[in-house]
Amino acid sequence: MGKKSRLKKERKEQGLGRELNRHPMGQEILSFFKKRRVATTQAAGLLHVISLMAVFLIHLPIMKHTQLPVINPEKDKADNDRLHKLGRALEHECHQLGIVVQEVMDELVLPMGKNQALMEPILQRIHQMLDSVISSKEFRQGTEAQMDNSELWGDNLKHYGKQKEEYFQAVKELFALVLAISRASVEEKLEAVDQENRLEKIRKTYGIEPDEFLKLRRRATEFFRIAFAKYLSMVFQPVRDDVDSMFSSPASTPLS
Repeated sequence: MGKKSRLKKERKEQGLGRELNRHPMGQEILSFFKKRRVATTQAAGLLHVISLMAVFLIHLPIMKHTQLPVINPEKDKADNDRLHKLGRALEHECHQLGIVVQEVMDELVLPMGKNQALMEPILQRIHQMLDSVISSKEFRQGTEAQMDNSELWGDNLKHYGKQKEEYFQAVKELFALVLAISRASVEEKLEAVDQENRLEKIRKTYGIEPDEFLKLRRRATEFFRIAFAKYLSMVFQPVRDDVDSMFSSPASTPLS
C-alpha cells in the first residue's frame, strides 16, 4: 500500500472511530464487531444501513404513539418499500461480512430504534419548529381558515363572529400548552406543567364559555397533531432521500 493510500485509510478509520465514540451506542457497536473479528472500516456500508433502519424504527413509533394523522398516504406506502429495500441491503452487507442478520437486528438495529438518546434530538427539533410556528402568519391563516368549519369539526362555535380574536388567541395559547405537555413528556417533567390552572387561566382571560372552550381545546389539539406530523415528515425526509439515492445507482440494482 502506498503512503497516500495508507494515510487515506488511516484518516477514514480515525473519522469512523470518532463518529462511533460520539454515537449513543458506539461501545455496543464496537463490541459487536470485535466479537466477530470484523474491522469497523470493513463494516462502513453495514453501519450506514443500520443507522437508516434505526431512524425508520424511531419514526414509526413516534407516529403510532402520538396517534398522528396520516398527511400523505402515498409517502407512508413508499416508506414501507424503503424499509423493505433496507432489509435487503442489510442481508447483503451481512452476507459480505459473514455476520448473522438476526444478530444485527437483535443487538444493534432494534435497540437503536428504542434508544432515547437517538429519539430525543428528533423530538426536540420538532418541538423547536412547532414553537417557532405559533407566532407565524401561517399559523393564524391556517387556524382562522379552519376554526369554524362545521363540516370538519361537526359543531359550531356560537360566538365566533363576535369573539374571533379572543377565540384565536385562546387556540394559540392552547396549542402552546399542548406543545409544553409534549415537550415535558419527552423530558419526563410532566409534573412541571400545571395543566388545569393554565387551562382555566386561558379560558377566563379570553372570556370563553366552558362548552365553547372544550371545542377550542379539541381544535387546538388537532392543529397540533397535524403540525407535528408535518414537521416529523420534514425532519425524516433527508433519510428518505438517502435511502432513495442508495438504490438509484446501478451498483444498487441487485438489492432493489
